[in-house]
Amino acid sequence: MRFLAVCLLATLPCAAQQSFYPFAVDQDRLSGAPDFSFLNQPITAKDRVVVRNDRFVRAADGSPVRFFGVNLAFGASFPEPQDAARVAKRLRRLGVNLVRLHHMDTSPDSNPETARSILTTGPYPTFNPVAVGRLRGFLDALKAEGIYADLNLHVGYTFRSDVDQVPAFPDGAQLPNQSKPLHIFYPRMVDLQLKFTRDLIAALKLKGDPVLAMVEIDNETSLLQAWGSRLLDKAILGDYRTEWLRQWREFRKSATDAPLEGDDYISFLADRDRAYLRRMRDAIRAVTDPQVPIAGTQMGYGGMLNLETHADLDYQDNHFYIDHYNFPHTSWDSRDWRIRDTSAVGTGMSSILNMAASREAGRPYTVSEFNQPYPNRQAAELDPVLAAFGAFQGWDAIMHFAYSHGRSWDTTGPESFDINGDWTKWPNVGQSAWLFRSGAIALGKSPVEIPVSKEVRMQFTRERKLNAFSTFLGANGVDPALAFVHPIGIRMAEKPIEKLAPLAAPYTSDTGELVYDKAGRTYIIRAAKAAGAVGYFRKAETGAMDVELVANDHGFATILLTALDNRPLAQSRRMLLSTPGYTLGTGQKLAPYADTKDWWTFPPEPRSSKPAADRSAKPPILMERVESYVTLRTSAKSLTVYPLDGAGQHLAALGAKDVVRGGGAFRIHLQADGQALAPWYEIVTE
Repeated sequence: MRFLAVCLLATLPCAAQQSFYPFAVDQDRLSGAPDFSFLNQPITAKDRVVVRNDRFVRAADGSPVRFFGVNLAFGASFPEPQDAARVAKRLRRLGVNLVRLHHMDTSPDSNPETARSILTTGPYPTFNPVAVGRLRGFLDALKAEGIYADLNLHVGYTFRSDVDQVPAFPDGAQLPNQSKPLHIFYPRMVDLQLKFTRDLIAALKLKGDPVLAMVEIDNETSLLQAWGSRLLDKAILGDYRTEWLRQWREFRKSATDAPLEGDDYISFLADRDRAYLRRMRDAIRAVTDPQVPIAGTQMGYGGMLNLETHADLDYQDNHFYIDHYNFPHTSWDSRDWRIRDTSAVGTGMSSILNMAASREAGRPYTVSEFNQPYPNRQAAELDPVLAAFGAFQGWDAIMHFAYSHGRSWDTTGPESFDINGDWTKWPNVGQSAWLFRSGAIALGKSPVEIPVSKEVRMQFTRERKLNAFSTFLGANGVDPALAFVHPIGIRMAEKPIEKLAPLAAPYTSDTGELVYDKAGRTYIIRAAKAAGAVGYFRKAETGAMDVELVANDHGFATILLTALDNRPLAQSRRMLLSTPGYTLGTGQKLAPYADTKDWWTFPPEPRSSKPAADRSAKPPILMERVESYVTLRTSAKSLTVYPLDGAGQHLAALGAKDVVRGGGAFRIHLQADGQALAPWYEIVTE
């Protein structure tokens, strides 16, 4: 009867072997095993973050700081005063200790009370006093919960010729979206950004405030990137071209125009990028302090020459997405979208390897955006896999994009990129934060630095492969899979890359804690205090835990076990086990997009002329049931397994028939018929 009711509710074919159950997280009442608040302490003056050698550390004692963060975009950075503290507490429960303040300069407010932007529609930069006040209050709330801020400067603002006194394009054409890349070289635009930077930091009273962990100058753009994407010439028109040619002639020290191509031109692009970043860096430090960590743009938006253009800054950053939405006709059309429904683990983890290959050795490295957005059915994999991999690599921060794009804090279901409401991701995010921040996953023993010569850096740029780091290394004799075995990083050098011996699969980290089987499509965590099986498998061995899936038509699972008392799993008295399935809103199902066989979407609404339905999910939200047997090897004499509700509270413990002891282990049947169904469990031993 339960299966029939759920099938009707989900409008999924009842012939499928899967079943679904309703689930939602009560973020404001969450406590108990899934509450990772203990990872944070209030930020005080001694907790100010600086860069020393290749790490973020606390200035007072040099102790390292690793960040598990989330993005807040658009109006989400400006919660109303009554919401600031509860949002900060939610993030702390998730194990978050960094918030990236993103897209604050986009879509200036005509009515300041809407507070969706740090700016109003007055001449740039005219600040919104409501947004400034709300953000300052929110920063105080974050600081009280042990959460730092990553301040983003230029992200989405588009200069307006009639308001900001910058040249218009010929024939009334529109300036490029977000002004990219004109804002990097055109003098008045740069001067206005310097003013924006000084005035914003002053308005937010961030000088000397330890809540400010880092600053990003420019999101996803550079002159190198615009050239590499063949967009530069289209963007430099009229007065902007006149100024561009003036700077080109000055760079060449020649009164004649040479062809805008070749290595000399690439060097000019890099020189202009570096000059912009230097000026912005100096403005930031003048109004904060000389040690505030600063990044420029992302490695994928400049390529290997970012090693040179960013040499005056403090750390490198990058972005990646698994199965980002594709819009066949109009960008961001909510009723014309599609996904591949792919798995990172199931398809070689190439995007994650590319992140490893883009890391610069010798300085901190962050991934300030990553996601595998709804309704991808394998999305529960990404946070634990990236957390474990990044901890092994020695990365310094990873930041989920996003917690929220607005102030609908009490949303009841998933939509696009947000964790808020995405109950597929929620159950193991706290565990992932703990994996990344606690040291439960050991740093790799034998780092490998990969020298990249000037010629290789120029070739990389000449070929316009600015974000193909792992592919390019592979073509030069370095197997990108090396990152599964050792921490890796690239470094500027005079000598070329040396070819390395090929690696044998499956790949085991030099710590022995992580195993990736590309052919078997599984990623295994087998650390002392954590065990996990991710991917397509029937049976998996993960150190203290073995997992056996009960057959269904999906065959994918993300099952993660972590100690809550900082003991090895074999001796732990309290553990959290998560096994989330994918989620769908009521009435939603994936179906082929149009006439394709490898693209997926939600079928269009009746009488709609569009090929898809909106991604917003209507409650109740239904989670895939992932039935399995987990064998836990432990010294305990008895063991109790409690399914947890959406607030983290105990439901009825599993019965004796579902928890069987034998041979120094307990075999636990999860999500079996007759149990209270849940994506997470607290295991208590005696």
